[in-house]
Amino acid sequence: MKRTIIASLLLTVSSIHIAEAKPNFVGANYSGTYTCKGNNNKVGSYQVQAKLMLNRAASRGNIGIYDFHVETENSFVYKGKAVANLNKVAFTLSMTELSSSEFSTGIATIQKNKAGKYAYTNHYYEIDSNIGTYGKEYCVAQANTKAKKSVKPATT
Repeated sequence: MKRTIIASLLLTVSSIHIAEAKPNFVGANYSGTYTCKGNNNKVGSYQVQAKLMLNRAASRGNIGIYDFHVETENSFVYKGKAVANLNKVAFTLSMTELSSSEFSTGIATIQKNKAGKYAYTNHYYEIDSNIGTYGKEYCVAQANTKAKKSVKPATT
């Protein structure tokens, strides 16, 4: 009887654990550095570097959670988050480091361009004291710069 109760308890606990298991991330990984050229009604034309870094532990199923950083031409870095659902991506950035931060919010569809690199057009809005700033930027993933291992010739 005691074994039956323990077996039932273990089976119940195992079932609860399985039911609570979250699906692994199976979406595309858009991590990388992107070169972006943009334009808005406040600063005109500009160029920035955007970096997406997948947070695999927070990502589930087709939903990818990313750390998102944008570095300007004068080396100022804005930090934020991005959420991807398949190829739709939402971005948010803190425009200042003050407790009453201003934010930029954007949306994009990401896909491979003709050269086979991920690319997206981010349509965004930045809050300010008036009606805000609207803009868009076209971003293309840079080529991977992984160092290749050098192979030493065999010695005889």
